[in-house]
Amino acid sequence: MPRKDTFHETVKIALEKEQWLITDDPLFIPTKGGFNFFIDLGAEHILGAQKNGENIAVEIKSFGGNSPMYTFYEILGQFLIYKIALREQSRPWELYIALSDIGFKKLDESPIFNKAMQEHQMKFIIINEKVKTVVEWKR
Repeated sequence: MPRKDTFHETVKIALEKEQWLITDDPLFIPTKGGFNFFIDLGAEHILGAQKNGENIAVEIKSFGGNSPMYTFYEILGQFLIYKIALREQSRPWELYIALSDIGFKKLDESPIFNKAMQEHQMKFIIINEKVKTVVEWKR
């Protein structure tokens, strides 16, 4: 099982504040041919006592000691592979990448990042680490 990102608990708290129920930690994604993946979180949106069936898979990324460009390579590669693997699942999942607002700002300054985000229809959850809340959903 993969190691949890240092930002992991912060993302969980932020999602729970927005009425997401964490259903999988991590989310196991089996695929045909024996390649299996673990996406950091699976969550279902709840409104009051009702679940509305919206499911998200969340890959969490922090920059650690890596350069923003290296982190971007990791994000893009995981996003593309996970998106394909999620299409094979019986339950529908929307894939998001969770980043800190500071980390997202570093990437957002790059035109190539913005082009990749648009071309591959990447979705992000931007989190403020200090207050552990969702700042923005980039869809």
